[in-house]
Amino acid sequence: MFRKKSIDEWALDYWLLQQYARLCFRIYYKKIRVVNLHNIPKNQPVIIAPNHQNALMDAMLFVSVTKSQIVFLARADIFKGKLLIRLLTYLNIMPIYRLRDGIENVKRNDEVFAKTARVLRNKFNPLCIFPEGNHGDRRRLRNLVKGIFRIALGAQEEYGEKLGVKIVPVGIDYGHYQNFRTTLLVNVGQPIEISEYSRLCRENPVQALNQLKERFAAEVSKLMINIRSEEYYETYMGLRIIYNAEMRKRMSISGNSPEARFRADKAMIGMLDRELESSPEFINRLDNLVSDYSHRVKKAHLRDWVLSRDRYSVPVLCMDTLIRIILLPVFILGYISNYVPYRFTETRTRNIKDPQFHSSIKYVTGMVVFPTWYLVMAIGICFIPAAAWIKWTFLLLMPLTGLSAFHYYIGAKKLLSRIRYTLGVIRKRPEIHRMKELRKDIVGMMRDLVNRQIVSHESSR
Repeated sequence: MFRKKSIDEWALDYWLLQQYARLCFRIYYKKIRVVNLHNIPKNQPVIIAPNHQNALMDAMLFVSVTKSQIVFLARADIFKGKLLIRLLTYLNIMPIYRLRDGIENVKRNDEVFAKTARVLRNKFNPLCIFPEGNHGDRRRLRNLVKGIFRIALGAQEEYGEKLGVKIVPVGIDYGHYQNFRTTLLVNVGQPIEISEYSRLCRENPVQALNQLKERFAAEVSKLMINIRSEEYYETYMGLRIIYNAEMRKRMSISGNSPEARFRADKAMIGMLDRELESSPEFINRLDNLVSDYSHRVKKAHLRDWVLSRDRYSVPVLCMDTLIRIILLPVFILGYISNYVPYRFTETRTRNIKDPQFHSSIKYVTGMVVFPTWYLVMAIGICFIPAAAWIKWTFLLLMPLTGLSAFHYYIGAKKLLSRIRYTLGVIRKRPEIHRMKELRKDIVGMMRDLVNRQIVSHESSR
């Protein structure tokens, strides 16, 4: 690790590590969609402020999708031991102290704020601060801490009422928090000009901070899935799965991209919130249906997408099965050649109680374990009597066949679900029939809700 004069100084070794991290991040997620990345200004004092739900992956996201060597602020309790402190500092991460860290430590934030002010003044790289303070496992905006707003208002003093420091709200939405090869959507909002609060800050700093905090909360809420209802949280989440496809049709949204799904979810959640205010009994009935349906689907080891169709074509299922049999050797090759690093990476999360850390641990572990395993295989294969082109072909195909094996496994599970469901339909199993009826009732209620809200909206115009 090279020593840097300043934490935001550009470093070649960091840049090289960033390129590798970017490659691994693109492998970990099947599809990454970044909307309005250009909203993050360059060569200006900028604070990137995302919602925080998935531990280290939220930070690695910005390392991977931006060219800047961003400086991060993280909670101080992770800075333990000289080696770890050096590593985190090398990764451009500074500690910020909270009341739970002790009053004597909170005073050390003055030094941290001075460093952040210098980073913003240098304009080399933006700051990234998570305003919620810590991550959470629910898709909602949690209480905001005041540190980020104090830093922004303090740094703005140098510019007075002229344009200066900006906070850029960012909404992050994962297809799944823990799963490998899922989707990721990043919505970058319009920058908030801190200069707009300079005069008020001189007159009433507390009011300026609170107004800035409220404005940020309103802006970032538009960019993320924000389910405010505690009582019906699981119902909202279930409806995101059950009704999203039809909601996209109603809104004339084409495609199944993360952005398209997000737009439909936001509209549906807004309608559910309004219905909850005007007709809570309707939401309660919907909650009972969704709860019953979700329980039955889980018990049957099925997924909602399977039940979205009446049945599947038997000839098509037979053809898919035949294709899987033909491609089985590719799966076996990828499975055997990648089993050791994959299994080692998966088992690192066994004793981690907080599931939000699982993807972070798997990602970081995989960055080290997989290339190490391929190196060991490369050394070992040198002693095998075979043509050089065969050895090189095998080594080059190891990562590709490993990824193919994973997708083969997921595809095989989906095929098995379609077969089991179709057999249940053909044999007229009562449980399958009940799940289909429940789903039909849920969709019917949602259609009624959407129609009423559309009519109400048009009549009020």
